[in-house]
Amino acid sequence: MARSIEQVGQDLHHLQTASSNLGTELTAAYQSYFAALAPTLKQQSIQSCYYLCTNCYPDAFLKLNYNQRSQLLKTLQRVISNAIANLVVQIDSSARVDNDDEPTGELTSIPIMPIDWFATPTSLSTWQQNLESEIAHSLKEISYKVNLLLQQARIMPATIPKPILEASAQADRQGESNVNIPNLLSILIEQEPDEQEFEDSTSDRAIVSNGTDRSVSIALDAEGDDFPQIVQIHSVYLRLTEVEFSEVNVLSLRKNIDRIVDKVKLLRREYLQKQQELKIAEAESAWRNSWFES
Repeated sequence: MARSIEQVGQDLHHLQTASSNLGTELTAAYQSYFAALAPTLKQQSIQSCYYLCTNCYPDAFLKLNYNQRSQLLKTLQRVISNAIANLVVQIDSSARVDNDDEPTGELTSIPIMPIDWFATPTSLSTWQQNLESEIAHSLKEISYKVNLLLQQARIMPATIPKPILEASAQADRQGESNVNIPNLLSILIEQEPDEQEFEDSTSDRAIVSNGTDRSVSIALDAEGDDFPQIVQIHSVYLRLTEVEFSEVNVLSLRKNIDRIVDKVKLLRREYLQKQQELKIAEAESAWRNSWFES
């Protein structure tokens, strides 16, 4: 026998209460996660910069005098710290960190989610997915800002155009990293010998490889018979999985988030089923109310 509209509605109310409780639990889990992630992300970012300056581009780094090197390192720390500050989950406040000293535009901060997002399992799931998307976007932004600063300091080659720096953050996140060098990306560029500067052109072609060297080969249409010169560059590419794996506490907190998200998924599935059951009950009631024996 089909259940009544009141019975199904009561089930939905219980699921909504459970959703609100899970939303509170998930918020607390993310707050703990971000508190542990921030220092780990800063450490990993600085280590990537250290490797770039000392192992990938030692000649360019040594060309800077002491004051220039000190200023570069201070600016790198400030840029990284300000960018990471935007990763703090803010539920009750709309305050955000100003990044006027950074070399490009502001990071997109994690959106402030009103408690209404926790009202149903469906909206709670959307909130969590949006939050993860913002985290991934912010890591790409940090990578780009650091790469741009290193390029401006003439550590990374100045001939690399902005689209190439942005493409480095579009490589397959699931590809393998360089051995013992997390959060770095190797890029191979084919450049004409007489070409002093890369020009933005629709004829440019970027090919991303998922090989173990995580290389990006940029083939430019050539004019003339000279063989192109292959130039390899390295750039910062922060990957959330690698950052988390470097610190056991962060990894543990991520697993706790995943555990709660699994509960949300189950709750959402049940909620959608109850919604469908309610529609059926309402349709049956409408049929009965509209039926008259002829």
